[in-house]
Amino acid sequence: EVLKSVPIAQREGAYALGATRYEAIRAALFYARTGIVGAVMLGFGRALGETMAVTMVIGNNPRVSASLFAPQYTMAAVLANEFTEAADELYLHALIEIGLVLFIITLIVNALSRLLIWGMARTGRRAARPAVATGRAAVA
Repeated sequence: EVLKSVPIAQREGAYALGATRYEAIRAALFYARTGIVGAVMLGFGRALGETMAVTMVIGNNPRVSASLFAPQYTMAAVLANEFTEAADELYLHALIEIGLVLFIITLIVNALSRLLIWGMARTGRRAARPAVATGRAAVA
């Protein structure tokens, strides 16, 4: 959707200036970079909170391993699997704290992505402004 929102004039202008197909794609990617970065960051924030799909894919093993390819446990999986079994009050409080940490991490990632999108859009607007003709001669 972000690449479809690049104005046709942007692409045609690149071709009119003699750009190759790859140079025109590069110009379109530069124009859509704010949306692309925002989509990646918001997708990452959403993946942090995903529970069941990640639990099934990652292996659902509570033992910690040094290998990245060994089955693991995520914070969301701990909450999903062990919240109903929390009989002790201390255990329940620990699970609630895990949920709070997960919430804070997700909130920080989403806030940083929105800040990044805002900053890139602000910088892009300033850099993309066309020069305004004032009718006066330029002073050297």
